[in-house]
Amino acid sequence: MLTRMAHASSLANRLDLAQPQRSKSAVLGIAMSFGRDMEVYAESEPASHVYKVVSGVVRISKLLPDGRRQISAFHTPGDMFGFEADDLHNASAEAVTPVKVIAYKWHSLLAAGSQSASLVRDLLNLTMVGLRHTQEHLLLLGRKNALERVSAFLLDMDKRGGFCPVVELAMPRHDIADYLGLTLETVSRMFAELKERGVIKLEGARRVHLLDKDRLAALGA
Repeated sequence: MLTRMAHASSLANRLDLAQPQRSKSAVLGIAMSFGRDMEVYAESEPASHVYKVVSGVVRISKLLPDGRRQISAFHTPGDMFGFEADDLHNASAEAVTPVKVIAYKWHSLLAAGSQSASLVRDLLNLTMVGLRHTQEHLLLLGRKNALERVSAFLLDMDKRGGFCPVVELAMPRHDIADYLGLTLETVSRMFAELKERGVIKLEGARRVHLLDKDRLAALGA
């Protein structure tokens, strides 16, 4: 099975922008830009569009009744987000960094899908991979300790960045804490512990050198 990023890329490549000369099944997309911390959409807003990240990072978050925030996902270039089971968004989407997205009308996707079996297959695959990612995140929150969560998070960011030796974290540590279900202090302490173990090297708050990925993988397993 293709990775989540590969599915998103495959689907996105089928979503032609407003170029009617290409085919009648072209899906109209609208390019949009958002500044840091701007809202792409709010919780409970009508879920009329889905979005492809062109550049930057988007977070999906929900404010809990007690005022705490839970971040359920970070979306990076090539990802698509905004799919919902009903007509309203279950969480909000915000720009972690300045972002560019392309918004597609959900009904346009459905109409295009009625003419293209491959598009339907890509949509289904993207949904299933997204479900798997959600299941992995639930496992991380429910069964892993703080050090395992931070280690797994760094490996995930490394994978999304193309397996480079240096991970550039777009999000601040309080975002990481809300994604991992930890306090800010605990996240900072886990970064410090990984540094002391010689697994990572920190260059500022967001530039992380992965010195030993095998040990990091063992810690995050």
